[in-house]
Amino acid sequence: MNSPGQAPPRVRRRGAFWAGMAALLAGLAAGWVLASPHSARRATPPQGSAPAPVAASPADTPRPEALSPGPRPSPSPLPSQTPLPTPLPSPTPSPSPAATLTPTPWPFGAPAVIGRTVEGRPIVVFRFGNGPDQRLIIGGIHGGYEWNTVALLDALMRRLRLNPAVIPPGVSLFILPVLNVDGYTDHRGETYGRANARGVDLNRNFPAFWQAEWEKTHCWHALPISAGARPFSEPETRAVRDFLQWPGIHIRALISYHSAAHTIFAGGQPPDPAAVALAERLARASGYTFPPKDIGCPYTGQLIDWAVAQGIPAVDVELTTHDDLDVEINWRLLQAFLQWRP
Repeated sequence: MNSPGQAPPRVRRRGAFWAGMAALLAGLAAGWVLASPHSARRATPPQGSAPAPVAASPADTPRPEALSPGPRPSPSPLPSQTPLPTPLPSPTPSPSPAATLTPTPWPFGAPAVIGRTVEGRPIVVFRFGNGPDQRLIIGGIHGGYEWNTVALLDALMRRLRLNPAVIPPGVSLFILPVLNVDGYTDHRGETYGRANARGVDLNRNFPAFWQAEWEKTHCWHALPISAGARPFSEPETRAVRDFLQWPGIHIRALISYHSAAHTIFAGGQPPDPAAVALAERLARASGYTFPPKDIGCPYTGQLIDWAVAQGIPAVDVELTTHDDLDVEINWRLLQAFLQWRP
């Protein structure tokens, strides 16, 4: 989340997820992945095309000097054993902005591009199931600094493809493995990877108790970092906002993964009762602690607080360390999340 601490050692392991993303980029070149422009208030994915990279606004906060790029890891080799899902067809755009689209069913585990990062990389969400009861899990909001949240979601998606019956009837699960794609790609396993390419902490860029500056003594302060020029100043946070406004998207519960505190935070200030109920259920299933210890850090601009303001029960789940994936723990947690009812 936003707790103080030192940077973990540079991580040398290479997960299968980012190799799969390289193959996904090849699919983008072929123009088959569903895309949504970040600027649309109620975005309708254009047929057979992907959006142009998001340009940086001159008003947006520049990257702080202290966040100069570090050495980049070498690219991961492409796996030969993991095929891409069946290409996702784009629904036909409606001639009227007020009209409601009938969504095309997504193939199980298929990807869709919901936006672009500062550096133009695709932000990809995967869907499992086509039920009306929709859940969303987001990882990698702190990019390469919390790389293990991305690796965990990659592992959970592989299990879901092998065990599709885990998704209950009537439920759809959306997984966005890495929101801060630039931080993950450019600085995997490094402190610099916490911020996006403009030096912004994406988990302080949502319009919920947003502040340009905050007291950092008891918060993460290993490097200078920004909350952005204003809420939703970053294309990554706007991608989440716009995805929740897509036709047919009605998220009823949300998990945001972080590392590392071995605990669960409920969204809302004070905590939302539905978010507390969700946190308690997930804590029983996982063994992560709840409620969390108050360390005196002011939490501003958080995804889960903004989600609660949209009527979505939301929690932060903190992995045990910056290295462990806690796969078995979170496989149990995932099943509890899918079975939970608001």
